[in-house]
Amino acid sequence: MITELDANSAEELIGRGFESSDLDYKQDFDDSIGAWMELAKDIYGMANNGGGSIVFGVKDGSFEPLGLDVTFQKDTQDWVDRVSKWATGKVSLSYIEHVKRISGVDRKFPILCVHGSVGSLVIPKTDGRHLLKSGEEKTAFRQGVIYTRRDTSTVPVSGNEFWHLFWALLKRTAGKGGAEATPLEVISVLSKKAEPDIVEEMLWFNLFPVVELPDFIYVADTDIRDPRDIYERINEQLGFGKRRVDVPSFMLADKRIYSFSPLDNENPLTLCAISASQAVPTRSWLDDETQHQKLVMLLNYNLKDLCRKKGFFYDRRRDRFFMKYTGGPVPDITWKPYRKTSTRQLVYVRVNSQGELLYCEHFGGRLRFIILGKGVYLVIEPIRVLTEDGEFPLDQRRNVRIHTKRNFLYHNNNYLYDMKLWLQILAGNSQEILLGSDSGRITVSVLPMNSKASFGVLDDQYTSEDFLDALKSEPFEYSISYEDIEEYNPLTESSLEE
Repeated sequence: MITELDANSAEELIGRGFESSDLDYKQDFDDSIGAWMELAKDIYGMANNGGGSIVFGVKDGSFEPLGLDVTFQKDTQDWVDRVSKWATGKVSLSYIEHVKRISGVDRKFPILCVHGSVGSLVIPKTDGRHLLKSGEEKTAFRQGVIYTRRDTSTVPVSGNEFWHLFWALLKRTAGKGGAEATPLEVISVLSKKAEPDIVEEMLWFNLFPVVELPDFIYVADTDIRDPRDIYERINEQLGFGKRRVDVPSFMLADKRIYSFSPLDNENPLTLCAISASQAVPTRSWLDDETQHQKLVMLLNYNLKDLCRKKGFFYDRRRDRFFMKYTGGPVPDITWKPYRKTSTRQLVYVRVNSQGELLYCEHFGGRLRFIILGKGVYLVIEPIRVLTEDGEFPLDQRRNVRIHTKRNFLYHNNNYLYDMKLWLQILAGNSQEILLGSDSGRITVSVLPMNSKASFGVLDDQYTSEDFLDALKSEPFEYSISYEDIEEYNPLTESSLEE
């Protein structure tokens, strides 16, 4: 890194021909407020990173020396005064205007040498907003953000980078002042980093509000105790044989049958009732906490029916849904997370080098209704399900161990992507998920519960409205092993005395 400028160092910088964390080329400088703010951001980053050089008059991309007109003139204090007014911490610069003949014409190359910050980091104390020629507003830097140089770019400091900058600042400050103790100015940087960035963030939840419930729950006595017998009786009495009748969602409990659909002559469930039906206001169950469990169960039965119609199998043992695979084309879905069209396989088939099936990874989820306060919500928890043959889940075998190193990543980008995909499956292109029909309809909004916070991660890549287009949902690599487990029963294999 060059710390002092002279003719030789200027020639070396101009002709180096590549950028780095401590060298930045700029083709020109138009003296606009935007140019000053963009320059200030680079100077702040270089100062915090330990120093560097900025050369004007070198063409972008090709790094061809072009130079500026020889009438361009500034002094060191001009640069310091303009970039210092937007930041805390001292900005220290050296400056030279080197003249070099290019194609037989004298051209000027202004060069700034940015010295590493001492005492405290250089941190913007205001937002650097300016207007582009198109009229669009751009923010060069943000208040309270610590910038550094990463490769050839000036970027906000990450967690690990901050500690690197802190200890480098401590070393520079101690070396400059000849002191071994930590300066108070340096310690103050820690408290600033502890504060969250002043930026508004959207908080996403996996709760989706029910915006419409049926007015009534219809109840009638029945002598049937097994749901499968409901279907058998209906088919027998209607004479459809093996062809299933479209039966509305229902629940069996307390020797009664419950449904959101009226138990009238149009409803085949009436064939299973042995008493006249009663209409119970749904609101009465919602207001009575002792009835919440039954209300949620009835809602969940409607949800299970919808998922089955979408081709998903309900795994009762694990209370989850996934799509089975029995060969042929692998099921997938094409949809638009935001603006870009994306295709997501619902089953990934894993084979070894010999073409033998190792396992299948299925897109799945745990979906259920819950009651919070006076509101009813659909909860969507995306998961992955592994099967040994496309149908039977591996985690239901007692002697299997499944491990993946990437599983923790699932609770970030993949989780949000898969949650939105579930909404697409259940609602299609509609803004609502519809369960049941007619007077028994249940409507769920696909707009999740959300809230805004006045803190977050500045310049986070997922803060724009189209961030979903940047998300991906990829399969994991699993390590699967089997262990021989011997069952041990102390009552049959040990004496009573033992």
